[in-house]
Amino acid sequence: MKRILHLLGLVLLTAGAAQAQVVLNIMSPSSLQGGLTHTNNGNATGWGLADLLNPADAVLDTVVVMDDSTAGVNTVVGTDPNTGNAYPGIPLKYEGCNLDTTSAWQKNRLTGKIVLIARGSCEFGLKVYLAERAGARAVILYNRDNALLNCGPGAYGGFATIPFAMIARPDGDMLRTAIEGGQTVVAFLGNKIGAFPNDMSISPAEAMYPPALAVPSMIAQDTSDFKMKLGFWTRNDGSANQANVIASVTVKRGTTTVYTMSTSSFPLNSGDSSYITFPPFQLNGYPLGAYEVNYNVNVANESFPLDNNIDFASVINDSIFSYARVDGSTLEPLDNNSFKSSSFTSSWGMCIHFRHPQADRMLLKGVRFAGWSNTDTLIGRTVDISVDEWFDTFTDLNDPNCAVTNTSPVALETYTYATNAQDSLVTHLFTDPIELDDNQRYIICVNTSDADLYLNHSTAVAYQLNDQTAGEQPRELVRSDNNWFVRGFSGNVIPTLQLIMEQNTSGVPEEVVVDALVYPNPAQHMVYLKLNGFVPTAGVSVYDLNGALVLQANQASVVDGELALDVSGLPSGAYVVVAPGASNELRANVVVTH
Repeated sequence: MKRILHLLGLVLLTAGAAQAQVVLNIMSPSSLQGGLTHTNNGNATGWGLADLLNPADAVLDTVVVMDDSTAGVNTVVGTDPNTGNAYPGIPLKYEGCNLDTTSAWQKNRLTGKIVLIARGSCEFGLKVYLAERAGARAVILYNRDNALLNCGPGAYGGFATIPFAMIARPDGDMLRTAIEGGQTVVAFLGNKIGAFPNDMSISPAEAMYPPALAVPSMIAQDTSDFKMKLGFWTRNDGSANQANVIASVTVKRGTTTVYTMSTSSFPLNSGDSSYITFPPFQLNGYPLGAYEVNYNVNVANESFPLDNNIDFASVINDSIFSYARVDGSTLEPLDNNSFKSSSFTSSWGMCIHFRHPQADRMLLKGVRFAGWSNTDTLIGRTVDISVDEWFDTFTDLNDPNCAVTNTSPVALETYTYATNAQDSLVTHLFTDPIELDDNQRYIICVNTSDADLYLNHSTAVAYQLNDQTAGEQPRELVRSDNNWFVRGFSGNVIPTLQLIMEQNTSGVPEEVVVDALVYPNPAQHMVYLKLNGFVPTAGVSVYDLNGALVLQANQASVVDGELALDVSGLPSGAYVVVAPGASNELRANVVVTH
């Protein structure tokens, strides 16, 4: 049964269906307890696997390390992204490519167990098939890189019927070290619905995200430019009914909380779901930085806390626009999944749509993107970068007139790979920066005719959820030969293609925003802002998140270079302090708690 929770009198119009969740969770020892990020192939095409979406096929058992006695070390290794150094080679005995399924020693070790196996020099399907022949109940594969994979079945996958999951290199090394150190590791792999008594969850596929996850400050100056709609589905996946569920959302910029909301406690029976909606997050000014959002659902004695939180960030920055998730510091894409059109004969393009009511503040300087080839190198491969104005008239994605039939070219330039930048961002700067017009739709594409070239996309979060909202505009488009697909790959997919912007200074005065140091923050009574030489030319104004003026102070509040504000009369919440200067403006975010 689904139910709707209305927070602060808001009416919810969306609905959702129950969703199975396949998890890989370490149950013991306590030092390793918790879920591991993984991919699994369920009963995907080509595999003869158990269906992990079926709770009856879940596996709870001891994990053992594969050892097929093969001598030597696999020297094909990945790179540790934290250090830049190559990982150590993995001994071949951990790969399970030469497992003797008739050996009594092997069967005694593997029968009834979950087997940890390294990626290596034979097909994934063969590893799982041999482990099953030796009595294994499930397989955990670990990569040679700090990355996840969707594993192809190869020639033997169709004969394998036990479930398996793929994890990244650090998690695989952690499990192997613990087991070889004498610890008993017990894991759960499968659909967790009903497996634990007190188990609330939030699915990444059912949480609301902002329209873009990297936004240039030139189009994030106030609430009319940028805001975040907030909400998520929560589910009671446990076997027990719950009487006191609490859901919340918090937004932080650095260590400062700039928004927080919680529901009162509410009931949710086993198997039921509820959509929680919150007021939008919006500020009168957005200093540069990552605005980190945390969704949370909580019950007493939670049995499986791994999926009680969803974290993401929208990064206000100097120049980069991205629909896909980025690192808050480097603005590098966080997800690299390689896609290509399966239907093109001559060429195809991964594209994004861009439109903004204040687009003329910016010039489109260039693009950043990433690709991958299933051959040995990218060096010498070429792609075309195209920018087109899009003139079709439609309201939103549900409008039957939403199609690509009327476009006009703005730029078409070629990029040639000079290095083998597999899955790494490369930059193309246009010969001349492109002036953008307010509210004009643009289609920006990376185009290729190379059948061996895949282009990077993100599938990490619910990029499609906001498509259900009236007025939602296309974000990803795919062009295959002369055919356009406005919803791209028709799934939860967004190109990691980034736009590089710079300020359009033609006739536009530069606005300087001073980001003041605030203390204490949060504050209960008095809050002080170090102005660092900034001199207000008029009174100081304080606004709430809805843009309402709630407090004013005169210039006499500035003493010894600090602005003092008495906020004791304000309700608990997040506020924005704004003060004009001679050639710049001060803005600061303040949280009040009582």
